[in-house]
Amino acid sequence: MRIVWSTVAAVFLVALASDPGHAQVPQAPGVIALAPGELSWQELPGDPEVLMAPLYGNPAEEGHYIIRFKIPPNSTGRPHTHGGLELATFQSGTCYVAYGGDLSREAAKRFGPGSFVAVPAGTKMRGFTGEDGCVVDVQGQGPFTTQYLDEKGDRER
Repeated sequence: MRIVWSTVAAVFLVALASDPGHAQVPQAPGVIALAPGELSWQELPGDPEVLMAPLYGNPAEEGHYIIRFKIPPNSTGRPHTHGGLELATFQSGTCYVAYGGDLSREAAKRFGPGSFVAVPAGTKMRGFTGEDGCVVDVQGQGPFTTQYLDEKGDRER
């Protein structure tokens, strides 16, 4: 029965996603249901080419949050760390991420749609995108903090 239910659920979700007119399902109190066209995109402070859309929670406050990032093609992110565990699920495009001591593009690992990464707090990291850009969902426990590093991977002053 599990296989049948999974198939029915998958068909329903595909039909819902392909017909935005049906995305406006009446919602119960506390339910958040967003179709792609309903996302509220805004520029990432400090990097206006990167867009972000909050999906759940408030990353500036205590509690669980999920943010979707849309990163343009051929981008090079700044070296940085985060104050908490970062969970990333890659939705589309191609993203490359380097961790630890070598934050070069050559040291970065490729992540495509469906890839997942869990990055512990304080891990040095840097992202790059390919020719198609990247969409990635990032989640964790707020407050979400970022400490930018210089090109050598040391804290900026």
